[in-house]
Amino acid sequence: MNSNVESILDGELELLASELPFSRIEQSRLRALLQMGKVVFHRQGSRIFHPEIALRDRAFWIVRQGSVSRNGRIGVSEPSRLLSLGAVFPVEAVLSDGDFGYAYVAEEDCYLWQFERDAIDAWLAEVPFLRWLAEALQMQRQVIQQSMLELVHSRQLADQALAMPAKSIAATNVAYISAEQSLQEVAALMAERKIGSVLIGTPDAVAGIVTATDLVRRGIAQCLPFTAPVSAVMTGKPVAVEDSISVFGAVVEMAEGKYRHLLLKDSEGGLAGIVSERDLFQAQQQGISHVFTTIDDAESVADLVQLAIKARDFGERVFSQGMDVNQFLRLTSSINDRITKRLLALVLAKRSLATPFCWLAFGSEGREEQGFVTDQDNGIVFLAKPGQDLEGLREEFLDLAREMNDALHDCGFERCKGKIMASNPEWCLSLSEWKARFSSWVRATTPTAILNSTIFFDFRPIFGETQFAEEMRDHLLEEAKKNSIFIHLLAVNALQVGPPVGRLGRFATVNGKIDVKTQGTRLFVDIARIYALHCGVKAVNTEQRLALVGQRIKRSVSAIQGDIAAFRHVQTLRLQRQLASLQDSGDANCLDPYALDELQQRILRESFRQASSLQERLKMDYKR
Repeated sequence: MNSNVESILDGELELLASELPFSRIEQSRLRALLQMGKVVFHRQGSRIFHPEIALRDRAFWIVRQGSVSRNGRIGVSEPSRLLSLGAVFPVEAVLSDGDFGYAYVAEEDCYLWQFERDAIDAWLAEVPFLRWLAEALQMQRQVIQQSMLELVHSRQLADQALAMPAKSIAATNVAYISAEQSLQEVAALMAERKIGSVLIGTPDAVAGIVTATDLVRRGIAQCLPFTAPVSAVMTGKPVAVEDSISVFGAVVEMAEGKYRHLLLKDSEGGLAGIVSERDLFQAQQQGISHVFTTIDDAESVADLVQLAIKARDFGERVFSQGMDVNQFLRLTSSINDRITKRLLALVLAKRSLATPFCWLAFGSEGREEQGFVTDQDNGIVFLAKPGQDLEGLREEFLDLAREMNDALHDCGFERCKGKIMASNPEWCLSLSEWKARFSSWVRATTPTAILNSTIFFDFRPIFGETQFAEEMRDHLLEEAKKNSIFIHLLAVNALQVGPPVGRLGRFATVNGKIDVKTQGTRLFVDIARIYALHCGVKAVNTEQRLALVGQRIKRSVSAIQGDIAAFRHVQTLRLQRQLASLQDSGDANCLDPYALDELQQRILRESFRQASSLQERLKMDYKR
């Protein structure tokens, strides 16, 4: 201990007596604790602690005089914070080693109490200090949860249309004129052909471009005569790019070069079209409708096979460009639904059915949470009226389902290995049979019934008589409401797997990996389903369930937001891994957490802690 420390202890105790947590510690004990530290000086601007520089040993500081600036590395929602007399930092270092995400800099010349490893255990023996530490850590976690929400939302680059090929929105009605033609002639040509620009020269030798804006700004505004040659207002040597460029690429090209038009050249050097700023703006307004339109207009299964390939490529591009995971999953589900509906329309055009039906989606497709690696999970519910031949009707729908499952397979939706497909007689049932099946599962206590509930209770109508699905859902919720034992068993099953985080925040890996489906997204999906069944919530999508059941069970607004943000983050990492697996052929759900950057690791840990919080609530409510 420094020789000058003893002489200032009395004054120090008086200063700290009004500050938490020191005001809760007996002064004689506080004196003994301070004697285990040393007073250090830091000049203004000097770096006290930085997360990218590992400490040789555990340490923490107490501000004695002056002030210290804490700069958050997340930075999305938390500004720099000024620490003054009595502030303890970094609080995480009291408990463990490692990178804690904040940098601390002397805001002015300051004196600090510094405590090393040996002294920390003594501080941790003080109950008031421990209580304060827990509160401080909880506050930091709440900040991180809010930052998680903002980080997810900030990942949206712009709009899904940015991944479209620019040639899909380019103007192909191109007019060519000579440089000698007058402004009046050019204006008349634009009006006649309803175009906003013309090219100067020939298809093989473009010398310039003239737009309606050029005629106004460079012609009329400059009082040029109508007989002046168009070369006086043209932009020479317009920039040409490959027609394979995306809308996003065209936006960047225009922004960097301050262009308003780009020429698109095909692979042979010929002109494929012209794209303008207005085209790009309209494309972003149009959004995904161009994809939907082509699917809706498909005239054969072969057409849909090709469109499905393009749709998957489109999805991979927009997700890689940073589309928000919730927006991406909705986009994917919408496209897949359109493909299924169009396939059914084509297949049904050749058939005449004896009774109405509904095509159902189960599992992740039912929840609108399909990723890049998925298979078919579907079924059929049909109406069987008294006196109708039930097995005859079933065979008719099984024939339809076989053709549909084959067509979906051709479109890239792999057949379910567990045979959860409409072509399986087990999942091609009448409305009354589906109700009876649901009742038998809810009333049973077998592992098979529990497993089936995790798949078939997440269902959604895709095509046909949607009221059949609603009747099934109403029946299921009514059955679940009457059977608390079943809900209890679902809770026990859900709690068999916990978040893969061990002591001191280390990831609990197997062969260096964690399963971000079983140990990640499933944690949220299962709990959301259990509460939805118990509370009578009809929503199937996990985010919607978390929001609705959170309100029903009186979970705080910040906790609900944290649940959703955590689920989104884990879902994002899972989709990123799935996308990577298409290239490296590895397991689509197994992720090396330490291959992530520091911020992603930190948020992943907090996401798993949020899952733990949900599981603790589940234990409290059901596992008694």
